[in-house]
Amino acid sequence: MRSAWASKYWAEILLLGIIGLSGFLNLWNLWNLGFSNPYYAAAVRSMLSNPGIAFFNSFDAVGFVTVDKPPIGIWVQAASAAVFGFSNLSVTLPQALAGIGSVALIYFILRRPFGKPAGLLAAFVLATTPVFVIISRNGTMDAQLVFVVLLALLVALKAAREQSLWLLLLSVVLVGIGFNIKMIQAFVVVPAIIAIYLFGTTLPTREKIAHLAIALLVLAAVSLSWAIAVDAVPTDQRPYIGSSGDNSVIGLMLGHNGEEAFVSEAEGAFTGSMLPPGPFRLFDQGIDNYLSWLLPFALIGLLVWWRRPAALSSDGLRNAGFFSEKGITLLALCLWLLPGLLYFSFTPGYWASYYLATIAPPLAGLVGIGAAAMFQEYRGDRPVGWVLVAAVFVTGLVQVWTLSKIFIYDPLGYGSLEAIVLVGSLIGTGMLVWLRLKKVQAAGRCSVSVACIAVAALLVAPAAWSCVPAIMVPSTAADSTAGFVAFLRSHDTNTAYLAAVPFNGYMVGSMILDTGRPVMALGGFSGMDQILSVTKMPELIHNRTVQYVLVPSGTSPPSTNLTESVSGNDAIFSWVADHCTQVPASAWNGNNDPLLRQYALYDCSGAA
Repeated sequence: MRSAWASKYWAEILLLGIIGLSGFLNLWNLWNLGFSNPYYAAAVRSMLSNPGIAFFNSFDAVGFVTVDKPPIGIWVQAASAAVFGFSNLSVTLPQALAGIGSVALIYFILRRPFGKPAGLLAAFVLATTPVFVIISRNGTMDAQLVFVVLLALLVALKAAREQSLWLLLLSVVLVGIGFNIKMIQAFVVVPAIIAIYLFGTTLPTREKIAHLAIALLVLAAVSLSWAIAVDAVPTDQRPYIGSSGDNSVIGLMLGHNGEEAFVSEAEGAFTGSMLPPGPFRLFDQGIDNYLSWLLPFALIGLLVWWRRPAALSSDGLRNAGFFSEKGITLLALCLWLLPGLLYFSFTPGYWASYYLATIAPPLAGLVGIGAAAMFQEYRGDRPVGWVLVAAVFVTGLVQVWTLSKIFIYDPLGYGSLEAIVLVGSLIGTGMLVWLRLKKVQAAGRCSVSVACIAVAALLVAPAAWSCVPAIMVPSTAADSTAGFVAFLRSHDTNTAYLAAVPFNGYMVGSMILDTGRPVMALGGFSGMDQILSVTKMPELIHNRTVQYVLVPSGTSPPSTNLTESVSGNDAIFSWVADHCTQVPASAWNGNNDPLLRQYALYDCSGAA
């Protein structure tokens, strides 16, 4: 009886195991770690202190400046913290659960058109993609975005099967929600949704175009709803929109979260790679271990899906299977992954390494369906059956090359991992070649076992690397601002802000988390926002909004160029230096910290 039950539900049992693995990787040891992203965590704490500022997504509890993202992801984090108590675990829990949910979603997306084995492999690959584990354990909202976008894709596929306008609209509403989590990143799936409905339904062309036009209008309405609502509020009645440049959400959307992602004219603009734009950028040391372990396997696997249509027409493409459920699902994943690969490979704009997680789901999906398709062809007699052999061999060599560059895998410590991948992929390749040359590749379970061993060898390295975040030892590095914070606490006179500082958002966020008091981030997230005019400072001091102000001391610029980043607020700093009383450094920087040494603290209680 048990054997029959296990045989019937084997896929579900394995899926539960993969979900359990994802839960372990996403959640283990979070309770021992500090806040992974103090900037957004501070916004959550501010919302809990003053729910009235939650709508504007304010960074501080008074409402001086907002964070640089829309609010839904942080609202979810705040709801979790309200239920479970404010901690790193409660703030990160929504991302961890979203990561686990995404693993289940990729299985359900692929199970119907490509079968359970493809879905299970894709789920395992996504669960053990290092960058995906990183975002699922982080205070950034990317895992929430990935979950919402995957759900939108699943609903879009159902909309195509049922030819349902309402399901199509639900799909774009989900994308609009994703837009209000991370803005333009959510639109990565829009071309896939359009293609799914355009090619996956048999409705008249005019009707499909009308449905898609309605869907795009709904998408725009949902995406812009919060931006329009906030920008409609007079600027003196809401926080400054951080990182916008013009104090508007539309400016934030088009600039910091828009144009800067594609074009950056700043010298030395940050990207996730040190390599200049080019086709091998994602194999650069430092980011190749985030995502690219199975990228060659996925791309080579696409070769087995090509079918030459009898004619380059709608009927010819349909007869070749391009518009079948398999065809549109494959097309959707390609339209998600390939533009993403081109963007990360060739853009000169700003992007961080963890942004790669947005293309982890389609990559995992193509690995799953590619493995199934390549194995099916391998068991036949056509020349295309050799593609599986090539995919295993090439991917194995790329992984060994990647491991040879990673300093943590030294010969005395973790060198065995490189050996496992090298030996495993070579043995797997050799056995696949031997079976095919002997023309016994279609016989019995032998070929199944050999293929599973060959593919499993390729899963070892990313799975091992995905464990690194879960086993990280909490940092014991001393907080460079601890003495400064202690001084402010002991001299707190209950002004609205504990202090006004020009640090970047991460440092100010840490101060808010340490004290539970609002801290004024004079320059917003990057330190470059020019929020106040110099004429506003006397009023803030007179109204007891702020008493202590930290300003650049004029000493040699630090290696992080902090003094340069706040130069737009020089008039304010000059006024403070002229009208306020400088506090001796020995009183608030007794340990002579190098970072704080570049600043001077002023007491402005008598300046108004």
